[in-house]
Amino acid sequence: MKKYLVIGNPIEHSLSPRLHNFWIKNNNLDAVYEKKQTNNDELENLILEVKKKNIHGINVTVPFKKAVIPY
Repeated sequence: MKKYLVIGNPIEHSLSPRLHNFWIKNNNLDAVYEKKQTNNDELENLILEVKKKNIHGINVTVPFKKAVIPY
């Protein structure tokens, strides 16, 4: 089973798992999408888990998301 996450802190407000798991279920995919409250000191380990393919994708929300303003 593939595992996907949305990470942030706080994370309780995120509707991403509800939306993505609806899509996963309706398309009969062998996957799960979860939310994980994350601190800065956990980011390196999460990246390693993606590299090892224990986690197959991560979406990012506050406070790790930064606005990029094109010039």
